[in-house]
Amino acid sequence: MTLQYAKASGEGRADLEEDLVALILDLTFIEGRPPIRDAEAFNAALEAGRGELMAKAAEVCQLTAGILDRYQRLRQALAGRREINWMESLTDMRAHLDRLVFRGFLLETPFLHLQDYPRYLRALEMRLDKLGHAAARDRQRLAEIKPKEGEWLERLKRAQAAGRDDERLEELRWLFEELRVSLFAQEVGTAFPISLKRIENRWREMGL
Repeated sequence: MTLQYAKASGEGRADLEEDLVALILDLTFIEGRPPIRDAEAFNAALEAGRGELMAKAAEVCQLTAGILDRYQRLRQALAGRREINWMESLTDMRAHLDRLVFRGFLLETPFLHLQDYPRYLRALEMRLDKLGHAAARDRQRLAEIKPKEGEWLERLKRAQAAGRDDERLEELRWLFEELRVSLFAQEVGTAFPISLKRIENRWREMGL
């Protein structure tokens, strides 16, 4: 299938098709299989995954096309809104969208979580739709999540600047994604029970 290229976070046009092929090959021949350290292991992985290739390619292409379609529609919708009393919420939504979809996101996002992207993007769409009649409530919910999520973002930026991967921060990222669904678009549904208190408790357990 042919995919439309999309700008992500102002970084120009990402080669999405190249990333897509790499993701399909990784999921088909590498993920969940023994490490490939020699020609024999390579041939074994090739043989084991050969029959799954087309089905995995179809699954990944369908998922990616749906993500990009929602992303483009959301980007256009957010770009067209200028209501003064919505600005704090709109700014947050644009930043949130940029954290989800960026150049290289297909390869940098664990596939387990990539499969949740349609739900996250649907929640963003619903949040935007609600602003017309519930802007004050949106600001209230944003005020609830912003301090702790902001602290997480600062820690993440410092870790990235130091070239350090921190699995604790990665886990918190997806907890905050579920919390956003719960706060702003509860109708979409979360993957598991979530609340700010649960995140704060997990934060302490991690020793952060």
